[in-house]
Amino acid sequence: TSPRPPLPRRALGQNFLVHGHTVRAIVERSGLRPGETVVEIGVGLGALTRELARVAGRVVGIEVDRRLVEWLAAEGDLPANVEVRHADILEADLPGLAEELGGPLRLFGNLPYNISTQVLFRLWESRRVVRRATLMFQKEVADRLLAAPGGKDYGILTVLLGLSCRLARLMELPPEAFRPRPKVRSTVLDIDFRDPPFQVRHPDRLRRLVRAAFQKRRKTLRNALAGIDGIPGDRLERCLAACGLDPGQRPETVPPEGYLCLCEAMAAL
Repeated sequence: TSPRPPLPRRALGQNFLVHGHTVRAIVERSGLRPGETVVEIGVGLGALTRELARVAGRVVGIEVDRRLVEWLAAEGDLPANVEVRHADILEADLPGLAEELGGPLRLFGNLPYNISTQVLFRLWESRRVVRRATLMFQKEVADRLLAAPGGKDYGILTVLLGLSCRLARLMELPPEAFRPRPKVRSTVLDIDFRDPPFQVRHPDRLRRLVRAAFQKRRKTLRNALAGIDGIPGDRLERCLAACGLDPGQRPETVPPEGYLCLCEAMAAL
């Protein structure tokens, strides 16, 4: 008998996707075209990998858990068009990978809960080399990404992704699609960077601005942004007024395009 597959490691936040019907539905709804090259974040036991390989021309899996990489090589019986690399997606050279694979990346992945926001920040920073991503999150993470201004779920990533990509909820996944079963439901999101709603010309400044605002999300804009980038208070107020923003409103009530306008106004000073 062949060795049993490695058990999920809690420290890596692993919940392996195992449900065949669910895996097929994800690939069908993802818009993956036959022959495309795909990068999978977190290969797990290879359930999604095998389904991707039926449609894609090539699948490159990025897996941080060496036990899984070795088991997949020895016992995984993966299709010939699949290559699994031992690497950490948070440290991977995404521009280099895109160059190697011949263009902006098409990503898939069942993201561990404990790194999902870090991965999203990496994708936002690398959005010029990421075409589209179909990713699974815990439902509460997906809800935050899709949140409207004004609520507690609205945050930094909601703003950055809202300006830079088109987000759509593809499907909900029940706990029984995974091993071990998580306590919460999961959501599959389509994150499409190909036709961004807005052009972000000053990404570093924008990220700094939004982060500063949301670190003091219950304060007024005037107080939350006081002293940012060394801008005097009277000039900051002129920038706010030019964007139709009230210095007394709270950061969590400003829509993504309001932050973009403010960023542009501050950059023009």
